Amino acid sequence: MNFNLYYISPELILAGGGILALALGLFTGRSISKGGTARIGVLSPEVVSLAVLLAALIPSIALLANRGVAKGVSQFGGVMAVDGLALFFKIIAIVSTVIVALLSVDYFRGVQFHRGEYYALLVFAALAISSLAASTDLIMIYLSLEFLSITSYILAGYLKQEPKSNEAAVKYFLYGSVAAAVMIYGMSMLYGITGTTSILAIADALWANPAPYPLLFLPLLLVLVGFGFKIAMVPFHQWAPDTYEGAPTPITAFLSVGSKAAGIAVLVRVLATGITFSAFDWTPLIILLSGATMTVGNLVAIPQLNIKRMLAYSSIAQVGYLLLGVAAMAYSPLALPAILLYVFIYLFMNLGAFAVVTMLSARLGSDEIRDYAGLIRRAPVAAVAMVFFLLSLVGVPPTAGFLGKFYLFSAAIQSGQPAIFWLTVLAIANTVVSAYYYLNVVRQMFFTQARSAAPITSSRPLGFVIGLTLAMTLIVLLYAQPFIQMAHRSASMLTGI
Repeated sequence: MNFNLYYISPELILAGGGILALALGLFTGRSISKGGTARIGVLSPEVVSLAVLLAALIPSIALLANRGVAKGVSQFGGVMAVDGLALFFKIIAIVSTVIVALLSVDYFRGVQFHRGEYYALLVFAALAISSLAASTDLIMIYLSLEFLSITSYILAGYLKQEPKSNEAAVKYFLYGSVAAAVMIYGMSMLYGITGTTSILAIADALWANPAPYPLLFLPLLLVLVGFGFKIAMVPFHQWAPDTYEGAPTPITAFLSVGSKAAGIAVLVRVLATGITFSAFDWTPLIILLSGATMTVGNLVAIPQLNIKRMLAYSSIAQVGYLLLGVAAMAYSPLALPAILLYVFIYLFMNLGAFAVVTMLSARLGSDEIRDYAGLIRRAPVAAVAMVFFLLSLVGVPPTAGFLGKFYLFSAAIQSGQPAIFWLTVLAIANTVVSAYYYLNVVRQMFFTQARSAAPITSSRPLGFVIGLTLAMTLIVLLYAQPFIQMAHRSASMLTGI
């Protein structure tokens, strides 16, 4: 069994760091209630978790730049791959978890909760995403996906004293359990058809002995149930609004980015290197799911009064745009780089929006959009930053969201397929629709009378997150070439292509 400690060093660092944070929780106890704050020392779970995540980020970036893994390196007998796709999503997982950890420092100040366990679970969630992105075997995919799901269930219900948090966790768990059962049944059917659980071996088996269309359609559909649940794809999205609303706001942010990135990573790997287009034409199915996802997400977001629910449906719509890129993968070489670039941009613009939501949720005790009235007079920096984040989610220049949508839609049009072209037209129409509910928040912040004149301030960790995400939301468009090159390099290093 072949493996290299350097190639799997990000996973080793995350695993060891999560255990260390868990052990430190035995000595640090809970945070202080009644308006106080927890003491954050050098060996506190917060600091240790952030240090571990940053330590794991360094080899991930170094490996992505290493020409020695340009064509991908298999580990543990082909169960895992160290390639561009895996390393790209490791970076996405670690960066998003760092931002969520910083948001948690502010959000949980003065709240009684087990700090060690919480930050350990965040690190373990990053480990699960990293493992899932690197998985090249159906069994490993299932184990990594369940590892991520278990950590997510616990984190969603971490405010045990809050009924909505408990409800969020229970609904998430029930939907997730059913989706996992359906997915593993589909995987068993794939094993029965091909005689292997290796993704690359499945591709070889289907190439040597093509299976009839109906025989492959059902297992693919069942597997998509599990992946679709993880990315909140219609019609497997029902858990998302209630879970997003009830979970702690930093965890909502994590589910909207980290969890979705994991699902997109495994979906791309399975369709690009396993059940390939040459073996089975899955394009019509993805086109149908993409159109339904972006349309339902945008239309249902319009009447939402709670900003976390609105952003939940917004994130569903964003998945629809990403599925447009997935549908174009079989025809356009630009599709996969466009997907990766969009995920990278989505990380910063969506987490930036949730940073502002976290700030107001903790200080106003409300997530209602009407309570954002007059925010420009109470927290001008946060209000201006929120405008840029929302404009980026729409896809308006000079924000990075414009680059992401332009690159994604261009790749889809260049596929030359009429069905994908009309799906792109639908995506553009949905983008226009999304402007309505995003700009409604802007209207509240700038043109509605504030109910209070008391200023709203942010903590240093929260201010750093807002500044970082805002800077990246602008820099990625203004200095786009390095990020486009990173996306192309990651796509070209995909094992099996």
